[in-house]
Amino acid sequence: MGFNSIIVFVAWSAMAGISVPVMASMTGTLGRSLASPAYGALVAVLIGLAGVIVTLLAIRAPAPSGGAFASVPAWAYAGGLGMAFYALSAAFVTPRFGVGNFVICVVLAQLVMSSVIDQFGLFGAPVNPMSLRRVVGLVLLGGGAALVALK
Repeated sequence: MGFNSIIVFVAWSAMAGISVPVMASMTGTLGRSLASPAYGALVAVLIGLAGVIVTLLAIRAPAPSGGAFASVPAWAYAGGLGMAFYALSAAFVTPRFGVGNFVICVVLAQLVMSSVIDQFGLFGAPVNPMSLRRVVGLVLLGGGAALVALK
């Protein structure tokens, strides 16, 4: 089993999925404890940055050339804004809406948006056309999300 095996990717993806509600809960607590969702998000993002820096140093990743940075489409740099928006959202929404409700809405929106990205190959992603099975799955997930979120 190599590093590029499907088992490694599934396990890694599952761990990333587990981190979403944990991260939302922790960021919400940061925002509430600091009496500022914005500062809670800032602390979370700075700690994340430190984690990435430590990882880069640990794996001794060579820095990309200046030309590599210049060749990146400008819109690709906006991905960092998505991380900031998520941290701000988690810090503000989870203490008011609940971790479960926040995460189920995040997950459903992720699945719908990822299907749109796949359908049209947006942001450089490979095209993976929408199928009836995928549409049915999204509808069922939406129903499940409503059941989870309703009290």
